[in-house]
Amino acid sequence: MNTAYKKGLDESCEGKTMKKKVLIFYGLNILVTVFLAILFGGILGSIGGNELMLGLFIVSGVQLSPLVTTVIVRKIYKQKKEYTYEFNKYLIIACVFPIFLIVISALLLSLSGIPYIQTEFKGTILIVAILTTFVGAYTEEIGWRGCLLHIIETEYTPFVSSIFVGMLWAIWHFFKISSVGIVGFLLFIPTIIMLSILMSYIFHKSNKSLVNMVVFHSFFNLTNIFLIYNREGKAFYIALLGVQIVVLFLIFLNDRNYFKLKTNQ
Repeated sequence: MNTAYKKGLDESCEGKTMKKKVLIFYGLNILVTVFLAILFGGILGSIGGNELMLGLFIVSGVQLSPLVTTVIVRKIYKQKKEYTYEFNKYLIIACVFPIFLIVISALLLSLSGIPYIQTEFKGTILIVAILTTFVGAYTEEIGWRGCLLHIIETEYTPFVSSIFVGMLWAIWHFFKISSVGIVGFLLFIPTIIMLSILMSYIFHKSNKSLVNMVVFHSFFNLTNIFLIYNREGKAFYIALLGVQIVVLFLIFLNDRNYFKLKTNQ
């Protein structure tokens, strides 16, 4: 058989396998998400209590879905983990970058006439929010960066793979439509894609440290709670997107080799 033809055939088969894995992962993830939302929403809703506290536990329950999905997918395909729990210098970047993104976005909101609204997360609720944020970030990152990103990278470059992960990750937040509307959600999607590119960049530069991803994810959400809170919406997404574009452009100028579109480029 012609060598070039055989290579093309092998690549075609690998591509189909990758797409199948992605479909299985995402399909399972959506099913598990809906199941957990109904389960935790039903159980905690029947118990009653403080709405903020209940909301935190329901969200944390739903955030288990990427972890559960990853366990199932790994079992099916006998897939090994492709990440580390390494503590390295990029941990500082993982702390600073998300805070920077939200602080500048919040400042832009204030300058545009959308005033700061003090968060209602205080005392015990704040402590629970911090704990559930870190736990939720870990269970999410196991799935998005720890599993799905690796699957897609078997066929595409890290940069392109991060775009696909960002799209799927953003759409998974479909429940946001109820709070920000369809237009708001359509603006939300590119902000998550940009966030995925930035996080994946740090992930690869830090020897695929999941610790850095959990810290980045957690600090982004916690800073959001303190500075954005009820201001999340179309204006915030536009501001955040603008800041992300500037940051990623600066990274591109400094490390163009990472942003390859093709593996052989």
